[in-house]
Amino acid sequence: MNESDVSREACSHVLERVYQFHDQALTEAEATEIRQHLMACEPCLDHYDVEQAMRLLIRRCFDAEHAPDALRMKLRATYTVVVTDSE
Repeated sequence: MNESDVSREACSHVLERVYQFHDQALTEAEATEIRQHLMACEPCLDHYDVEQAMRLLIRRCFDAEHAPDALRMKLRATYTVVVTDSE
């Protein structure tokens, strides 16, 4: 296995867990591993940033005054989003 294969494998591992990282559903050791990879890998950091922006947009759409119930249900089924009253 060459360095490129190792890098792709590390990126795949991080990208598979980015939702859990966003949701703070990892152990501290796992989160530290993901954080370190994101700091060293610009493509993965870009992916993380896009996911973060998308999650914020979706949270805004969950406001009952803006999104129809059917859309809110579809988004909930499609994305794992933590929605709180404080946001």
